[in-house]
Amino acid sequence: MGYHPARSAIIAAWGKEEDKLPKRFLQPEEESTVLEYLLDAVWTVADSIYVIFKREPNLKLIEAISTFGVKIIIENQASSLLSSLLTGFKASRSEYCLVLRENTPFLKPSVLHMLFEAAKGYEAALPRWSSGKLEPLLAVYRRKSFITVSSKLQQDDLLLVVDSLYSIRYIDVEREIKPLDPDLESFFTIKSEEDLAKAKEKVTLKYKI
Repeated sequence: MGYHPARSAIIAAWGKEEDKLPKRFLQPEEESTVLEYLLDAVWTVADSIYVIFKREPNLKLIEAISTFGVKIIIENQASSLLSSLLTGFKASRSEYCLVLRENTPFLKPSVLHMLFEAAKGYEAALPRWSSGKLEPLLAVYRRKSFITVSSKLQQDDLLLVVDSLYSIRYIDVEREIKPLDPDLESFFTIKSEEDLAKAKEKVTLKYKI
């Protein structure tokens, strides 16, 4: 029996991974990628990290993220986000896997740790807003359950996976996550140039760059 890491993180790099933000610490004249920001939080919580690229990343990015000990998978023919995630789940050997998109640079390790802890004994742990909206791309799933369910689906819809799971621990965003992340920055996603500009502003203000 080989060593099976208890916690894996599966990151679908679907387009924003090479976007640049100011470097946070000692060398503000340099830039970091959005993916590096995300990995800063993830590597402290996950024993094993899989980054599934939809396209060939540039060499500089590969070199930058290799310092985090990630396992890189390039799925040039990835037809859907769900198929990318499924590739990561099949590569993992952990009982529980954290699922993320690459465009969430301000994750809080304490939030990720809580999701892993909350998932124990369940098939998934998902944040849920007071409106009922779920966050399936910032969630922890039991690997075997995720593979079983998503392998049967024809549609690229992570919420359909959630609907097919039996036991889910829902995490109240306001009551349970906000104490760990008062500004709820873990849910900040970069989907547009406007979002990227906001992210740069956040970094500049926070680190007085």
